[in-house]
Amino acid sequence: MKGVWDGLDKERITKAVVTAYMSDEYLDILADINNAETPAQAETAKGRIKEVMGLWREECPDYAFMVDCLYLFAERRIRDLTGLS
Repeated sequence: MKGVWDGLDKERITKAVVTAYMSDEYLDILADINNAETPAQAETAKGRIKEVMGLWREECPDYAFMVDCLYLFAERRIRDLTGLS
């Protein structure tokens, strides 16, 4: 039976998640996306992601995939809020 961590770099992923969850800015954006009630609100939060993406890629490139995940989540919320899911 294959485990959920098989083939994944558990240490890297763990550090990335902890880094993201300790970032007030990351959590604020996550909350804005999650609490968005309109596509426009989710789009605004998505714009904030673009602002931090460059910084994460420069400062902690090994963990920047967490910002990419946040971006994907924002896109999904926008689809959900527009009824295009």
